[in-house]
Amino acid sequence: MARGLSRRAGPEHPVLFRFGDEIPEPVRPPRPRAAAALEPFSAVLAAAEATALDLLDARSDGRTVLVGGERRPPEASLAGDALLDDGTAVVPLVLGSRASRALRSALTTRYLLVTGVVRHRDGTLSIEPSEVADLRVIARDWGGRR
Repeated sequence: MARGLSRRAGPEHPVLFRFGDEIPEPVRPPRPRAAAALEPFSAVLAAAEATALDLLDARSDGRTVLVGGERRPPEASLAGDALLDDGTAVVPLVLGSRASRALRSALTTRYLLVTGVVRHRDGTLSIEPSEVADLRVIARDWGGRR
């Protein structure tokens, strides 16, 4: 027989929060803000067929992608070595334990073109870079050849 439901706290129904201000704020992803800064690189990103970060989802897990954007410093709310902002979304870049010194050094560049594998862990998408290039150098070289 079904028992009546009670809203009273007890061993079967512990109280998690006594007051509303004790409830933690949900983690909100950083807002993309690099759209204007990436405008000079739009032709290069289109020619490279770079994927927009907002098109990545859980089904992209394990897929190798080419993405471009502005590097932002890491945030405590998202695990990663840096954040990549392409104006549509912000995704953490997570270097593997065996990442080379050159790859770590390349990750300090402001505008990046990244080839990496999409990882979906703990409900968060990230990219594990295998190659990182300076988008400004590529744009300068590409513009000189046109």
